[in-house]
Amino acid sequence: MPLRPFHSSGAGLEYRLLMALIMAGAALVTVLLIQLLLPWLVVGGLGGGAVWFWRRRQARERALHRVFYAQIAAHQGRLSVLDFAIAAQITGREARQFLDQRAEEFWGDFEPTPTGDVLYTFHSPNTANPAAVGEASLALSLTATDLAQRLGCTVAEVISHHTQPQFGLWSRDRDPDGCGWRYDAERDRYWPDLNA
Repeated sequence: MPLRPFHSSGAGLEYRLLMALIMAGAALVTVLLIQLLLPWLVVGGLGGGAVWFWRRRQARERALHRVFYAQIAAHQGRLSVLDFAIAAQITGREARQFLDQRAEEFWGDFEPTPTGDVLYTFHSPNTANPAAVGEASLALSLTATDLAQRLGCTVAEVISHHTQPQFGLWSRDRDPDGCGWRYDAERDRYWPDLNA
């Protein structure tokens, strides 16, 4: 049987029909895959975005707390909204809201200045002279039970680690605000360690 030349009218039509069927099949498979995978891709993208946003927010909170503790140490426990906003590079409203939260958390006081500004004052053994440390400053300290709850560990773990030289770093890694802690054996209390 003689072979037909490839470029004859019958061979070209068969080839074009075969290619059209292959392309139609590929398009159908692509549409089906998109319909099956698109919801999962959207859910995965939204979930990934939420995790990214949460991690970024947590990192920002830790950075704000580090700036806060450094500013408290640098200003002997007295801090204005403006000083904190400049150091943290945030707006005044954000700085005031953050300082209000810390004042509530650490039982801070407010001290008006002659110029009409308000200073947030926080008392601890690191920021006050030893004679001024009284009942008000004890509010900044925690018991072993309170610190264990804050760090998400057991009281036994806190007690076993507080004698180690790296206790400040160990506690800072577990603290939700990234704050290190130190043990005061004389009072059997734990204080925020601004140098950890």
